[in-house]
Amino acid sequence: MMHRLFICLLGLAFAGCSAHHPFPGHDEEQVWNAMKAVAQSPDYKTAHYTKRWFIVNNFVEIDEENHVIEIDRELERILQRPQTNPLYEKANWIFTVRLLEGDPPVVEIENRSMSLPTKFDFEAQRYFADMQILLSPPMSPAVRDTTETTP
Repeated sequence: MMHRLFICLLGLAFAGCSAHHPFPGHDEEQVWNAMKAVAQSPDYKTAHYTKRWFIVNNFVEIDEENHVIEIDRELERILQRPQTNPLYEKANWIFTVRLLEGDPPVVEIENRSMSLPTKFDFEAQRYFADMQILLSPPMSPAVRDTTETTP
């Protein structure tokens, strides 16, 4: 019984997972430019402290003609939670990001590394969130002044 469970879990870890996200209100060129920017300069520093990583290597290969990006990323961190010993962690992500034609344009991220689907889903959602920030319209000074809080 345990042997079967292990094989099923191992199969899930090796199975290719993918995530899709539409970007309504944006054209393909805007979405493609955001995809490239996030691939080349990912932001892992602004997340909650339990989600922060340092980039060791970030290899990005961009296929302009086919709108495909290959990413091989190596991350590390020392996680220090209250009242615990520091935990050194490494993560490797190998994934393919594609712009799928359509209205609205859709971005697909395919995981090509061995990982649990839930961990990959977090990485995909982080990528999409970074793209959404780049694609958001800039805030006017009047709106920014009303949303800022003073200490």
